[in-house]
Amino acid sequence: MTTFDYNEELIKAMKEKLPRGVNLANTLIDKLYLGKEAVYRRLRGEVPFTLAEAAIVSREMGVSLDKLVGSKKGMSAIFDLNVIHYTDPLETYYSIVDNYVKVFQEIKHDPTSVLCTASNIIPQTFYLKYELLSKFRMFKWLYQFEKIDIEHHFEELKLVDKLLDRQRDFVRESQEFNHTEYIWDCKIFFYLVNDIKYFARANLISPEYVRKLKKELLELLDELEEIAVRGAFKSGKEVSIYIANINFEATYSYIATSSYKLSLIRLFAINSITSHDENVFRNVKEWVDSLRKYSVLISQSGEIQRSKFFKDQREIVNGLCE
Repeated sequence: MTTFDYNEELIKAMKEKLPRGVNLANTLIDKLYLGKEAVYRRLRGEVPFTLAEAAIVSREMGVSLDKLVGSKKGMSAIFDLNVIHYTDPLETYYSIVDNYVKVFQEIKHDPTSVLCTASNIIPQTFYLKYELLSKFRMFKWLYQFEKIDIEHHFEELKLVDKLLDRQRDFVRESQEFNHTEYIWDCKIFFYLVNDIKYFARANLISPEYVRKLKKELLELLDELEEIAVRGAFKSGKEVSIYIANINFEATYSYIATSSYKLSLIRLFAINSITSHDENVFRNVKEWVDSLRKYSVLISQSGEIQRSKFFKDQREIVNGLCE
């Protein structure tokens, strides 16, 4: 393949990865730290992208260089680990949340936008707006990896206002997709309550904060039940909620529009590995979609099953202070 052909294929691949309406030149100016004219010379084919620039594009935009040069393996894909840096976990976690918010904002107005998740834990798209619940997830991760300078007490961990505000943005923007679908493990609240009980028994969370976490969990259940009854968020965007009759080994999600595809698999408790690879996306989508056969729709239907599910979850949560 000639340099000119390679440039053309690289430009074509980048355009395919961008959400509709996002300007490629502006994106490259931000990611490659090049001037406007330098970027346009590359897009016109007057100057080839360097290997270093192509590598940045590959890493930042999920463009497969193997495919561009004609690799026939078909068994590899690029993933972004979204790893939180141990030296400054709260700041890097903020950057991950901030990145998702920007992606949501870019594609939410597309009439084909879809967010689908098969989850074995309470989705971030709900709990992140609750200060103590989001704090507990971070506390658990920090404690597990021994990356906290506090005396291992939950109430001593402080989340800065900047992070709390961005988490609320994350929840709000996630509810603006044209269609959202959730498939929930029937034990999603059990797993979290069990974790809280462990830290309470270890005297790492005081009885007072256990009660506060319980209060937020009950508020979250009220919110979720209201959404399920209505079949829509307060934004007016429709949402379908299924309860699975089997348990999941992980949480899988995908985001899609007519021109944008992103798949996510939960990893290391609070973050997900992501990929723009089409094969990965297709497999994740097929897996999530296949779980419907084991599930019951409870949004705007399945009143008996919906009532039982929320009754069971409240009983689990009410057992926190026993």
